[in-house]
Amino acid sequence: MIIGLIGMSGAGKSSWASRLAGAGFDWIHCDELIADRLRASFDVGAGSVHDLGEWMGFPHEPRYPAREAIYLGHETAVLREIVAGLAQRADPAARAVVDLTGSAVYADPAVLAALRRLATVVYLAVSPRLHEQMVQDYLANPRPIIWAGSYQPLPGEPPAAALERCYPHLLAARERLYEQIGDVTLPDELHRSPEFGVPAFLERASQARRAG
Repeated sequence: MIIGLIGMSGAGKSSWASRLAGAGFDWIHCDELIADRLRASFDVGAGSVHDLGEWMGFPHEPRYPAREAIYLGHETAVLREIVAGLAQRADPAARAVVDLTGSAVYADPAVLAALRRLATVVYLAVSPRLHEQMVQDYLANPRPIIWAGSYQPLPGEPPAAALERCYPHLLAARERLYEQIGDVTLPDELHRSPEFGVPAFLERASQARRAG
């Protein structure tokens, strides 16, 4: 079985990828692969989320549009390589989990469609409470992210005010895309429950695959 994990940063993708890796799944780290590609041409430090954010900058900065496009181009290229590698796996019993970034929904739609043909995409949703906490955390400590057109400042609006106004719209837009792409949506109260283990997770994914 091949699993793809999508959702917001902080939703629990890496936590579940780690748990699945402990159950014998190969863990494919998309963020690390993107960082490796960027490091070949740019100084992105160790390639952590913080390092990539520092390199990219904020949407009101002149460098941002070009660097956002470069990042998304590498993201699509990484997904294309992952899809090609998964398609070549001869063993139908092979197990892999693709730990997608929060911005994967902005990659080339054809590549995402190819991934969905090979993998069961699981959307780890967040509760309204956690959604609001994400907004408050971001406003308290803004950081560079992929906006994909959601940053739309009003005439004369200061950057800080525009970030505060636009960020909730970005989260809402992403959540709609995650729901469209996911084969199965796991609500926050389920996938964060201590009683919801790997066997139950895989059963949900298998049911979605059979239904599809």
